[in-house]
Amino acid sequence: MNLKRLLPIYLGAIIGPMGGVGIITLLPVLCKHFDISIQWASLTITLYMIPYVIFQLFSGSIAQVFDTRRTLLFGFGTYALGSLLSGLSFNLATLIAARFVQGFGAAFIAPIVLALVGEMVDRKHTGRAMGILGVMYTIGVTMGPLLSGVLEVSLGWAWFFFFLMAFSLSIGILYWYTGRDDIKSSKRPGTFADALALVRKSYSYPEVKFLSLAAFCLFLGYIGLMTFVADYLKVTFSLASDKTGLILSMTGFFGIVAAPMAGVLGDRKGRIPIAFLGGVIMVVAVLGLATVEYTYKKYLFLFALFGAGSATAWTSLNTLAVEVVPDLRKPVASVYNCFKFSGYALSPLLLSLLYVPFSISGVRWACIACILISLLLASRIRTSKT
Repeated sequence: MNLKRLLPIYLGAIIGPMGGVGIITLLPVLCKHFDISIQWASLTITLYMIPYVIFQLFSGSIAQVFDTRRTLLFGFGTYALGSLLSGLSFNLATLIAARFVQGFGAAFIAPIVLALVGEMVDRKHTGRAMGILGVMYTIGVTMGPLLSGVLEVSLGWAWFFFFLMAFSLSIGILYWYTGRDDIKSSKRPGTFADALALVRKSYSYPEVKFLSLAAFCLFLGYIGLMTFVADYLKVTFSLASDKTGLILSMTGFFGIVAAPMAGVLGDRKGRIPIAFLGGVIMVVAVLGLATVEYTYKKYLFLFALFGAGSATAWTSLNTLAVEVVPDLRKPVASVYNCFKFSGYALSPLLLSLLYVPFSISGVRWACIACILISLLLASRIRTSKT
């Protein structure tokens, strides 16, 4: 593996989870700051995810047809601009507009870094490389809620977005320097029609359909639990943002340990069995949340268990995304991530329909159902290493 070239790719994987999950801790703060309900505040997630999902469907194909390096640099720059505008927002409308720009930029980062890791390493080490990528994702998940909570308490909520701006610009500069050898990587000039054709071709494979739907369901449940537990703890127990952020960050702390182990196990035992192992661990953790009485230490432990399970499952699914159709890694990664993050976009809106009348218990049982459906869909995938 070329660590010099992989470093900005791995660091770029942190951006999406950090900015996406980090705002969850800020939702109760935004409710108070803008005098809005949690349903209105959750639009900062949904309106971020809409461009993220829509344009991500095409970004991998655009990178393959045109120029991977310029496409990824465009993503870093646009994300930084959206982060700056988010921090400067003075009402909900301007924040939503800025988050739209931020999501548009992120759409040109996530599928490309996923595909590039698959291209830069030998197939026999793909699981291990994806495990490291999983560590980067979980670092983003870990540091996002924790960092946003700490910055909100010490400096104000806007500083979380200013940090994201600086981080994205720094990674973009690093990739511009280390990726100069990729300037001639584009094989031929293409058209947007070529990019659309690659999207259609990628989705024509049954394995891509099952994998994408499995990712959608898993993220629907994962983000739903994270989102509404944050509000539940704030409203019911008056838990401070930094303490809520630490609970949510436990998913990342233990995911950092679980992801590389899951990658190695996936190389040896197959992707689907390890995905099932992760899903079972997630279900056990959610059942624990549903049955034990709340204490801060118990929630820290159960979210650590939930994070270990989710990192295990995601490492296997992400690896499958670059293995099922090797010749179409970038377009398949785009389709996969589009469905995956559609679950993120729709989760706050859909599960709020359960949260309002049934409180957190309705969300917990919906999360379990989503995990089980995801595992059922994943069981339909057939590759040489499942």
